[in-house]
Amino acid sequence: MRMRLWTIAALLVLPATATAADPPIVFQTQPVGRILGDVRAVIKMVGGEAAVTGFTDGLKEKLGDKGFDGLDLDRPILGYVTLAEKLEESVGVIVIPVTGEKEFLALIERVGGEKLKAGDNGIYDIPTMDEGVKVQMRFEARNVYIAIGKAPTAALDPKSLVAPAKLHDPAEKALASVKVYFDRMPKELRNQIGAALGELKNQLKELKLPADASEPARKAVDELIKLGTRYTDMLQDAESAGAKVILDVNTGEAAIEVALAGKAGTPLAKVIAERQPSTNKFAGLITPDTVAGMKLQLPFFAKEIQSAAVIGLEAGQKQLAEAAPAEFKPLIEEVFKGLVRTVNDGEVDLAISFRGPDKDGLYTVVGAVAFEDSSGIEKELRALFKKELPPMYRGIFNLDVATVDKTNIHQAKVGGFLPPEAQKIFGEEASLTFAFAPKGIYIAFGPDAVNTMKAALAVKKAPSPPFEIVINPSKVAKLISDLGQEVPKGFGTQDKVVSVVALSIEGGKELRIKLGTNLKWIEGAGGALLPGGAKPPVKD
Repeated sequence: MRMRLWTIAALLVLPATATAADPPIVFQTQPVGRILGDVRAVIKMVGGEAAVTGFTDGLKEKLGDKGFDGLDLDRPILGYVTLAEKLEESVGVIVIPVTGEKEFLALIERVGGEKLKAGDNGIYDIPTMDEGVKVQMRFEARNVYIAIGKAPTAALDPKSLVAPAKLHDPAEKALASVKVYFDRMPKELRNQIGAALGELKNQLKELKLPADASEPARKAVDELIKLGTRYTDMLQDAESAGAKVILDVNTGEAAIEVALAGKAGTPLAKVIAERQPSTNKFAGLITPDTVAGMKLQLPFFAKEIQSAAVIGLEAGQKQLAEAAPAEFKPLIEEVFKGLVRTVNDGEVDLAISFRGPDKDGLYTVVGAVAFEDSSGIEKELRALFKKELPPMYRGIFNLDVATVDKTNIHQAKVGGFLPPEAQKIFGEEASLTFAFAPKGIYIAFGPDAVNTMKAALAVKKAPSPPFEIVINPSKVAKLISDLGQEVPKGFGTQDKVVSVVALSIEGGKELRIKLGTNLKWIEGAGGALLPGGAKPPVKD
């Protein structure tokens, strides 16, 4: 009976001891076949068929007629890092899918010119330029494990190899991704990270401005230090972090994304979960006829940042009011009081759109910036208009030319003062309109600025990245031509608004920060860079 119990216990223990521990850092890519297909699609999008031919010829020149023979193009490349308590003793391992040992060795010989031979333990040594780093590899179950480190041999022990199934996330759609699990790190290394965060916190507390710094500057920095120490404390509750390279050839999206998740129930997890989707009060100003535009939300998401900004504004108001003429002091006071209200609101948005051409070939600019209750500014500007503006200029301005929901629209007819080059773009009758609304200050300039302003005042808050620049390539090409300049060969094939650069921040289970672009804005533009040019892609 006792012998049977020992046998059962041994069977339970042996698999656990033979299984490699979950690595603290893992990464994966899409299958090489898909990566090659995506790269070719992007090259074709930007440079046309000639560029694809050049890319293919380059690969053939490097790899020979057999190309990637030896590499399994239908399975992903995987990898992991085993961290040691001493970081310099850590080892990185790349897991490459192969079709066969002989074929992959031939591929290495074609690429690097080296003919590798295995040692008695089945491990191959790969020559390197760095004497302090060794690169070794072992074949295992239709994969080759390549280990890199100071002493990587132990990582290639069959019992230490991490199975591909433990590394691969089939749901991951990114081109390449890496993830760090902090709780899988060696205890000593976790302690070192905690100590480093503690030291950073102490350094923040000791941060001092020069002795001649003003009192408001000191107070503002103190608020930012509070923010830094608060976030440093929260980072100790991080559960995982990650990064991705995203490429979608169908939509044109290309981006880099980083992510952070906190342990359940911690302040960090709570802050991340409370992060709401980003919006912009004036996102609707970017319309289908936009040539180029921008949306921005300033980062006043934390009370400490708001407090620091308010301290700076109050100091600036005091200095400016002391130097300004008496008649302008009420306006200055209203401006700064409104700025403080806006900062404390936390949603400091702005947007601008350059639109056109209209039926007459003319363009318009419209923009808005968040401002909480701008009625005080309007009141003081009216007073200055009556008292201070010389009569010779009053004929340019028309106050209260229209009203939208109790918001007055004011106009300045400036088209006649524009140089001929500007009149060609905006028209001889172009005017400037402005309006002071409850949530923002608006401005429009163009041939029909009053109606443009009416439409702008009706725009509602909508989802939007915190920062984005957009263009319509076809309209940009038309504008360049209208200005008498030469359009780059192949540029302007895309006739819709696309993102040139966008920064998005999302919360939930993890905080995700993504910086990306849409490659369709340069569709066909690669022809200008190729010898002899290249035909732009044919539209569907």
